[in-house]
Amino acid sequence: MDQFQNKSWISWISGHLPLLLILLLAAVLRVHDLDGTSLWYDEAVSWDQSRGSFANLLSAVATDNYPPLHNIVLWITMPVLGDSETALRLPSALLGVAAVWLTYLVGRRLGGREVGLLAAALLALSPFHIWYSTEARMYALLATCGLGFLLCVVEAFRRPSLSWLIGVAVMGALFLYSHIYALLGFAAVGLTAAACPVAELARGKSLRSSAPFRICLAMGVSCLAFLPWLVILLERARSVAETGFWIAYPNWPFLKHTAFSVSGSLVLFGLLVALALFGVLRIGKPVNGQRNATCSVLLVCLAYTAGPPVLAYLYSVTVQPILFDRYLIAAWPGLLLLASLGAHRLMPVVAPLALTGLAIYLSFPELKFTLTEKVRPEWRLIAQDYEEKRASQDGLVLYKGFAAPALTYYLREPGAFKTAEDVTELQGLGEHERWLLVVHSNEAETAAAIEAFQAEGSQPASRRFGWGASGLSLLEKPLSN
Repeated sequence: MDQFQNKSWISWISGHLPLLLILLLAAVLRVHDLDGTSLWYDEAVSWDQSRGSFANLLSAVATDNYPPLHNIVLWITMPVLGDSETALRLPSALLGVAAVWLTYLVGRRLGGREVGLLAAALLALSPFHIWYSTEARMYALLATCGLGFLLCVVEAFRRPSLSWLIGVAVMGALFLYSHIYALLGFAAVGLTAAACPVAELARGKSLRSSAPFRICLAMGVSCLAFLPWLVILLERARSVAETGFWIAYPNWPFLKHTAFSVSGSLVLFGLLVALALFGVLRIGKPVNGQRNATCSVLLVCLAYTAGPPVLAYLYSVTVQPILFDRYLIAAWPGLLLLASLGAHRLMPVVAPLALTGLAIYLSFPELKFTLTEKVRPEWRLIAQDYEEKRASQDGLVLYKGFAAPALTYYLREPGAFKTAEDVTELQGLGEHERWLLVVHSNEAETAAAIEAFQAEGSQPASRRFGWGASGLSLLEKPLSN
């Protein structure tokens, strides 16, 4: 009996070894050196919003532009893991590994085990996905919840059991609560699923036994669960529309930059799109003699992949720019899945191996840069510089106050600094406010701030990486005679 159990265990390991190695690689690339870079502004905002009571968390996130699920994850994990940089980023890293596993599961249902392994390997090595799986923000959560939702929808098309329909409802709600961009992927899948029962009705079929109809009902439950926060987001959208948003208009250079940022190589991006189109256009063709994915399932996967960038682009050119690279992290695994399916249908052995090799070769420079050189704004270092240079009675003024959570994270002492929103607040400060930290300002704003602070001619005592002409510039006001 023991010998039989040992053989079964060895057989299970050998059968799952490729997937286990891919997941191990994904984990190493995402968990390694989580505190290698400073928390940046957005990560610090997540920390700041999640460290109070649950009611305070909800009220804080309600004034922002996204749903609260990631903040709730941090609210749950911080009492257990702490709030170090590693602890804040670890949930995203683990969710990134989970996304690789879910990619395999979806791929296996689309075209078999080989398709799932290829797509999972491509995602495991993706510099884009690695980077945002090491950030204490909601992007890894968005990708993972989206893949969980897609898996449930695919399974419900194949086997519309109650358990999978409940999965669609639950994962659909979690997907919607992960990020506002989930609305685009969810809507695209919903429209595609809704088209199927309409077609069945046209052919005289009943809706009672229709899997797509049941999926639509389950997605309706997701919508009802998300409705309270949708009202909040719509109110926020009106406010943003009045004040404007920071995302640039999606012209051709912007689109090229987005494609490179997501894929790590424009050549690789073009290859993936071509293979994905090939896979979709050969709908109904058997893979290894088996029809693993129905026409409806492939169309759902295509909608999940293409819906967010297409809808975001159309909204951006007609209303207000909202297309941005990191918001596409849920759609990115969908492209890898369809491209893996296309490669497998093109040449079942040669094309997947060639695609893997080309992906590694073409994206390796970006992967190396992501793992060894890419940085975030250096709040940790600028805070250390200030602590080392200041006298005990000195005070610090932060210009501008929107960046306060990042500085608060590294200067934990209450009242460690003041904030100033405009140059008039820099005039007439007390004699102890001798330090000025200028953040994310252009040259004119920086010069005006320095003049108002009466630090003209002073060289920055420290300057660290940040956005804008100022970077993160720390200035000391000269002592008056």
